[in-house]
Amino acid sequence: MVENPNQLQHLHTANGTVLFDYHGWHARLLAVNDHLLRLTVTAGTWPQHPSIPQAPEVAKHADETVATGGSGQRYQTPIVNATGQLPLDLHDRQFTLGAYTVSLQAGQMVIKQGAQPLLTQTLPQLTAQAWTTRIKTDLNAHYFGGGVQNGQVEQTGRLVAIKNENRWTRGSVSSPVPFCWTTSGYGFLANTFTPGEYDFGDPLHGAYLTHEDRVYDAYLILGQTPASLIGGYYELTGQPVRLPAFAFYPAHFNAYNRNYWVAVTADSAGARQFADGQWYKAYSPLNKATFNLGYRPGTITVNDQPLVPNVYGDGHVSFTDADENGMPKTAIHESLNGEHDPQFSGRAVIDRYAEAGFPLGWMIPNDGYGSGYGQTDSFAGDLANLKHFIQYANAQGIQVGLWTQAQLSPQTATPQKNERDLQQEIEAGSRAVKTDVAWIGEGYTFGVNATAKIQAAFAARQLRPLTVTLDGWAGTQRAAMVWTGDQTGGTWRNLETHIGSYLAAGLSGQPHIASDVDGIYGGGDPIIQTRDLQWKAFTPSFFAMDGWGTQPKLMGMEAPTAAINRAFLQYHTMLVPYLYSLATQIAPIMRPTFWADAAALGAGELADQFMVGASLLVAPIVRPYRLQPDGQATRGSVYLPHGDWFDFWTGAKTAGDQTLSDVTAPLDQLPIYVKAGSIIPLALPHQNPAARSAERLVDYWPGPASAFTLVEDDGTTLAYQTGDQATTLISAERNGNTASLTINATKGKFAGQMATVPVQLFVAGPTPSQVTVKSGEVPIAVQMQQGQRSVDPLNRTETGVTISVPAHSIREPLTFTLTW
Repeated sequence: MVENPNQLQHLHTANGTVLFDYHGWHARLLAVNDHLLRLTVTAGTWPQHPSIPQAPEVAKHADETVATGGSGQRYQTPIVNATGQLPLDLHDRQFTLGAYTVSLQAGQMVIKQGAQPLLTQTLPQLTAQAWTTRIKTDLNAHYFGGGVQNGQVEQTGRLVAIKNENRWTRGSVSSPVPFCWTTSGYGFLANTFTPGEYDFGDPLHGAYLTHEDRVYDAYLILGQTPASLIGGYYELTGQPVRLPAFAFYPAHFNAYNRNYWVAVTADSAGARQFADGQWYKAYSPLNKATFNLGYRPGTITVNDQPLVPNVYGDGHVSFTDADENGMPKTAIHESLNGEHDPQFSGRAVIDRYAEAGFPLGWMIPNDGYGSGYGQTDSFAGDLANLKHFIQYANAQGIQVGLWTQAQLSPQTATPQKNERDLQQEIEAGSRAVKTDVAWIGEGYTFGVNATAKIQAAFAARQLRPLTVTLDGWAGTQRAAMVWTGDQTGGTWRNLETHIGSYLAAGLSGQPHIASDVDGIYGGGDPIIQTRDLQWKAFTPSFFAMDGWGTQPKLMGMEAPTAAINRAFLQYHTMLVPYLYSLATQIAPIMRPTFWADAAALGAGELADQFMVGASLLVAPIVRPYRLQPDGQATRGSVYLPHGDWFDFWTGAKTAGDQTLSDVTAPLDQLPIYVKAGSIIPLALPHQNPAARSAERLVDYWPGPASAFTLVEDDGTTLAYQTGDQATTLISAERNGNTASLTINATKGKFAGQMATVPVQLFVAGPTPSQVTVKSGEVPIAVQMQQGQRSVDPLNRTETGVTISVPAHSIREPLTFTLTW
């Protein structure tokens, strides 16, 4: 008879852990707490840190910039930083873990919750190259996670790559995370930096998991809700970074100091009109950093300097001031501060946003790909140039960060021109960093180490980092916001893909995610650009990635739809208190529809609609279905979860538990629904973070008992970590013909906090017959206005009553009671 090599041997406990051998390997079970269980299996000694790939394959996909600015896998930053341990007490091959019982058998581990089986895990099998395991659970379980699996929200039935692919399109992976979870009640986190693969295609036999690692080291997370499972991931790997307040505003990215602008006719390919009314075309000098040393069609020579066109297009170009050889006589070098011609500068872009009334919170104007800090002959001179630009931007309420093509520190103690020195940049006022595939394209430890270094540099000055990164891994959420990568604008398909990518990221413990409005390349279709901006205006962060595509990227400022784009950007600034508060919760900011109602899982993946918190259901227009010349389109379906819902635009009430068909949306609207009982704190619309008013606005749609906690702090420093923040509970309930809403006394304090603030409450619905407002128990006089909102950039037709309270102490509760 052949002996089972997976029979357990030497099963015992030591120092609160369970130890045993099988197959000649050593295994150890350790409990972090009553719902987090670690299993390590090794053929040798116990690992001291997660395994790292020795020479990972770097996928370039015809992009020669990838990983040219750095390489090398080194363990510097942990995946798991949880240090707690709950002693285990083994009896008859089983032990209790909180509400669970864990049993060890030949070749498998069985976990039950009470009398109900939760999962059966086959003991991991090791080879010289990899480990494998299989976890079987409820046959009807749904699987989620794996990181930014582009366009794919649910992973059930799929083979998921936990691998750095450097691809940004549907079905690819841009920031993998070795974490997954199921609706049956467990999550899985592999404590490794090595590539892996998770196969969820065989529910009968369970999920098949593997990593290119000779040591198995992984955690089981036990919980009954998505929030508890994602919360368990945070317990192990760390809470998401609290981003600075300016991160919740629109951003503009470009690479100045690089381009030269040449006067051309309006019909020239790539021509752009500037403030002087003339048309110009952008060219770049030959430069190793820009990867354009070779020949390009359309190359010109100005003053003996070869310049290549940023946009070739159809090749047609007519210069308005050509020499006898047909070459332009002059080319104007753009800059940060406009020393050659103010209209070709970073300052001019800031001014353009302000003049157009397009809100802007921050800007990445430079660094990498041949742009640098300035055009002097030294690092010190360029740094001074950067500082002057930052001072100008700050005076306009705008923060500034830098792009990173390569390392953050100089090679020597004395930085040379075109080198980086993050420490001096921060001293000059830089407050954000965007990594790039040219630097961190190797992924795995490289990306995690990079963002941790950036975070440490800011933390040394008690500042919060804003790092925009890609090629992330488990733990990235501690230090950075992930970016979806380079996509082409002007395509409907990318709109839908982005929504799925955002949801997948949030369900993988990466709640901070953003992308470019209308892509980095291509673009130019005003309807698609506006449809893209519309739904992103309901997300925390988004960018205009200018200077790389065939069209200018200015949030649609130059488009015929500019007025619509402006309205959505202005409304986004109103949403900042709501979005900022949501970012402090365990649940993702953007949530799949099933988060509101588990029954929605039966309605399909619903990868093209999402919840913003618990209140807003956003169903973007992502296809040209019944598209009209004026931009009106029809959405084929919208699933409304259980409960009553209000149309965001008209206030019409609709019952949930149904799928709406053929929902029409004019170009200045997209289907949005608000759950009855919702409370949404808002701000007055404003141009930039510095212009935000302290006045509190609250929108309320009467319904079942509900509550929302407004979270405030200084928005800049780490003082919140030691308690310098404020919370305000807002609660409401409707009973019959009466509804009441209370803005409770604010608890906590922070630098810059206002002691008294005006309050404006909008209650959706018919005109009430009676309204009373009390400060504590004392009635107070208020102003009331029936009809549409008094402040609404979107000009919705929904009506209700607006109740305005003059400056009121935040330490006194404020109760509104309405009777119909």
